[in-house]
Amino acid sequence: MKPNTLFKVLALVASFPFAAGCALGSEEEAAPEQQSLGASSEAEGIWLSTKYSFGLCAGECVTTVSRDGVELSLTACTRNQGCPRSNLATLTDEGARKLDEIEDALSGVALDGRYGCPDCADGGATSVRLRRGGLETSHLYEYAGAPAPLSALDHLVADLRLGLDSCTSGPLLKLSPGCTPK
Repeated sequence: MKPNTLFKVLALVASFPFAAGCALGSEEEAAPEQQSLGASSEAEGIWLSTKYSFGLCAGECVTTVSRDGVELSLTACTRNQGCPRSNLATLTDEGARKLDEIEDALSGVALDGRYGCPDCADGGATSVRLRRGGLETSHLYEYAGAPAPLSALDHLVADLRLGLDSCTSGPLLKLSPGCTPK
């Protein structure tokens, strides 16, 4: 088959949700609704991490922003060459206040384990880990398509990720020395 024909076939197949992981299943789809990921750690807060991933990509395809108390980390990984970049920061008082407000609003909200068709047609996926009621849960949705209950958290984490990615301190975070920009 000619390379151009193969590309057209792959593009056509990827445009069908079942072919891109929705019906056939994917690694991230395995998370059932409200899956328990283990016992809680001693870190404060409900939000633990947000992972952004893209199935068909080159370069940094998986980026994770994690939290341990007021400490933040960004880890940027490729599909097959490890994680070449990792940046650290601390939430400012304003950043911690905004996160606390969002977490308070999330504390009693029922959340599904999966929303929409994450990473279908290579649109990307976002996975959020939360700790509520002593259990860690994972919630998967389409990149830039957060469900209403997770929208405020998604926007805040996107702002934190931007600062960590570009090595820019701001009103929400203060970067640690040695930051490597994207």
